[in-house]
Amino acid sequence: MNNPLIAVLKAVAANALQATAIATALMLTPIPGIALATTQCVLPAADGDDIPPSPPSVTGKIVKIHNHRLTVQTKAGLVHRTIVNDGTGLWTVYGGGIEETDLKVGQHVLIWLQDCRHAEETPQVAAVVQVCSLAAEACAEQ
Repeated sequence: MNNPLIAVLKAVAANALQATAIATALMLTPIPGIALATTQCVLPAADGDDIPPSPPSVTGKIVKIHNHRLTVQTKAGLVHRTIVNDGTGLWTVYGGGIEETDLKVGQHVLIWLQDCRHAEETPQVAAVVQVCSLAAEACAEQ
C-alpha cells in the first residue's frame, strides 16, 4: 500500500524524532559560558542546613571598620573592602545572630559576597558575614 498520507506521517515522525534527539544532545552538552551562568550559589544558613554552602568569597581578619564597610586582610596579605548593609546576614560560625556593632577589628571572618562572587573589585556588598568568634580568635581549620 503506497498511501501518500502514511508516507507524509512517517516523514513528519522521523523529523520530530530527529529534532528531539538534537535538542536532547544540546541539553546534555556542556557549554562553558552557560555552565558558569548556572553554577549554584549556596549561602550558609544562620542555624545550619543540610546543603553545604559554597566556599566563602573572602576569609581573613578585620583590620578596619568604618561607615558600614569592613576591610579584611587575608593570610596572604591581600586586602578586601566589603560593604555590610541591611540585607547582609550577620552571625557566628555556630549560627547565633549578631549585630553590625558586634563586628570588631581583629575578629576573623568568613564573607560570602552576593551571588558568591570572587572578591575582585572592591568594595562589594556582603551577602553573609560569619564571625569565627566575638573575641579575636581564628577560625577552626576545616
